Amino acid sequence: MEKLSLKKKEKEIPEDISLGIFLKKSREERHIELDEVVEATRIRRHNLEAIENDEWSKLPSQVFIKGFLKSYAEFLGLDKETVIHHYLRTSSFEKTTPEALKKIRLQSGRPYLIIIIPVLVLVLIVALIYLNKRNISITDKVFQYLGTQSPGEKMEGIAEKEDNKEQDEREKEILLLEDEVVVEAVNKTTLKSKPIDDTIVLEDSTIPMKREEEKKPLLPRLILTANVKSRTWIAISIDDTSVKEYLFQPGQTPRWTAEKGFNILVGNAAGIEFSLNGKEVGNLGDQGQVVRIKLPEG
Repeated sequence: MEKLSLKKKEKEIPEDISLGIFLKKSREERHIELDEVVEATRIRRHNLEAIENDEWSKLPSQVFIKGFLKSYAEFLGLDKETVIHHYLRTSSFEKTTPEALKKIRLQSGRPYLIIIIPVLVLVLIVALIYLNKRNISITDKVFQYLGTQSPGEKMEGIAEKEDNKEQDEREKEILLLEDEVVVEAVNKTTLKSKPIDDTIVLEDSTIPMKREEEKKPLLPRLILTANVKSRTWIAISIDDTSVKEYLFQPGQTPRWTAEKGFNILVGNAAGIEFSLNGKEVGNLGDQGQVVRIKLPEG
């Protein structure tokens, strides 16, 4: 008899509507306000709203949900066992697991990461701010710590060495040419003073004159020197040739020679001073200012 009566009570809840809608409809049919249910059952309003909206994940654990449903069903005059049975049959534990509990479960496997990651990020930000204020390159600092040169510095060193080598070769060639002109001039004077056939004197005297005329344009007309005061990047074109880039450190004193002139782009105007043929060029600009200059001017 008890099983039959239980089945009849279960049929009081239609199968085509959810439990929350059924409870809400039962309350409204009795003209009961939700606040009255709160006062009578001591169930908080947001929990009652979650039950009527079938938002089971917003509720505490399943034990509390059963207690809420029993109290609510008794207040509405419904069979509490039928309501609980309908809830267990139509719901699952996964649906009623609180969202806060799910988050705790997901995060419980990595509690240390939650603490360590923010600390590492903070340390990295502080380090970047410090290096930026000190105008220090992170890559250069790492390679300095390892006792090696960074790839950029190696390339700059190679380029600088090659350029200096070219200048040295060019200057050697100029010195050799100057010595050759002097030697030829001496030979010319010596040959003229000796009682040798006139044809020989004329033949020997014309050779150094031709060589002197041919080699004269190779002598440098312009010599540009620089004194680096702070870390500075420049790009320079000599006699309208291809542009070469350099990154100089404080204390370096590079030197270039040209026939026509120099076209220079400076990344830090206050970080370098130029002298053309021994004469200072003058103030180029402020710290960190990018300027383009052409020497000689005009």
